[in-house]
Amino acid sequence: MGKASRRAQQRRERDVQQRQNDYEAQLEHEQHRPQFGPLVAQTPKQARLIRLLQERRLVFATGCPGSGKSFIPTSYAVEQLLEGKIERIIVTRPAVGCDEDLGALPGSEMEKFGGWVEPIMDVLHGKMGRKRVETFMKYDKIVIRPLMRMRGITFRNAFVILDEAQNTTPGQMKMFLTRVGVGTHMVINGDLEQSDLPAHKGNGLKDILDRVSMGRNMGWVEFNEDDIVRDS
Repeated sequence: MGKASRRAQQRRERDVQQRQNDYEAQLEHEQHRPQFGPLVAQTPKQARLIRLLQERRLVFATGCPGSGKSFIPTSYAVEQLLEGKIERIIVTRPAVGCDEDLGALPGSEMEKFGGWVEPIMDVLHGKMGRKRVETFMKYDKIVIRPLMRMRGITFRNAFVILDEAQNTTPGQMKMFLTRVGVGTHMVINGDLEQSDLPAHKGNGLKDILDRVSMGRNMGWVEFNEDDIVRDS
C-alpha cells in the first residue's frame, strides 16, 4: 500500500472514530425516559414468540392485528440494541399503498415513508424516547427504509424486521431473505387475511411459509383472535 493509500485509510478510520465519539457524546446528554417497561409476554403465544426470538435466526409471526406480532419483535430489538448485543435495528415494509413509488410524495424518503411505519415508530418512541430514537437514526443505529430500497444491502450484526409481509411478492421475499449476513436475526410478520396485493402477483409471505420447514434456525408463531391484546 502506497503512502497516499495509507493516508486515505487513516482518514477514513479517523472519520469513523469521530462519528462514534459524537454518537456516544450525544447519547450521554439525552435523558432516557421510556414509556414502556421491560418486555413481558401477556399471552402464551407472545411468550413463545419471545423464546423464538432468543433462540432462532429467522422467525415468522403471522395472524390477527393487535396480537403483538409487531410490538414484541420491535420491543425485543430495542432491548438488544440498548444492551449492545446488536449493532443496529433495520425496519422495512412494502409500500404497497403508494404503488411502490415514493417519489410522487413531498419531503424526504423518511418523511414519505413515516406513515407506513408509524406503529413501529410508536414502539421505538415508547421504549427509548423520541429524542434518543432521532439520535439512533442519525447515526444509522436504527435504519427504516421501504422494501424497494433493500436490494444490494447486506445485513450484518443487525436485528431486521420485515413488517406487513403479506404485501410482498415472492420475488421481493426472495430478495429480502438473501440479504442476511453474519450475526443477523430476522423477523417477518404479517396477516395473510389483509393482503393488498393483486392475486396475479402471488404472495411472498404465503409462498415462503408453504416452502420452508421450521428447523433449528427458524420458528413460526401464528396468532388468532384469542391472542389479541390491544394494550401491548
